[in-house]
Amino acid sequence: MSIFGETDRRQLALTLYSHSVIYLYSYIKGIFMPLSHAILGFLEYKPMSGYDLKKLFDRSVAHFWSATQSHIYKALESLESEGLVTSQVIPQEGKPNRKQYQITDAGKTELRHWISTPLPVESPRAAWLIQVFFAHNLTNEEIANLFEKRIESLRTYLSQLQNAQKTIDENYKKVGVRRLQSLWQLTFDYGTDHYKNEISWLEKTLPVVRKLPPLAMPKRQRVEEY
Repeated sequence: MSIFGETDRRQLALTLYSHSVIYLYSYIKGIFMPLSHAILGFLEYKPMSGYDLKKLFDRSVAHFWSATQSHIYKALESLESEGLVTSQVIPQEGKPNRKQYQITDAGKTELRHWISTPLPVESPRAAWLIQVFFAHNLTNEEIANLFEKRIESLRTYLSQLQNAQKTIDENYKKVGVRRLQSLWQLTFDYGTDHYKNEISWLEKTLPVVRKLPPLAMPKRQRVEEY
């Protein structure tokens, strides 16, 4: 059953195009701004290669900020062009040369400025909620199945997060700095609490989903009236 009437297709296409441009700009900015500063933060610990940074991302902050290898290299190029990091090619016997990056004084200044600046609230993006929003043509049981699968996936992810906890504990043993360990632990606890709260909401909402009323749209319902 369609809930849409006649619309101006050209105006709709223009609106969708403008929104896509805005979204793309926000997406690119959203990727590289925090990513660049995360890289600066890691390089403040010690000089590293792009490969080293990728491994460290995966072991330490992937539960709240993931990064692909290509994104890391692009961010490093940008940081170097801005004078926030420098690079050095280190020959390796029997292996490809290693390009190692080091934070500069300007990079340390930029990192401190960014860390101490409150950030605006981010607009959340949750693809599965788009499914729910437009699920009017599904049965209640089909929608409930989405919720149940989501709960299952979140529980699996929570169990996998224990690897991040192990990394925090192992790194603390290596560096022995309690302040660093405490801050790392705060970010981990935020992530686990977030997913536990989502599971709680899903379980609480499941009975509501199973009792949703049937689809009965008024006649001549138009997009403009929604």
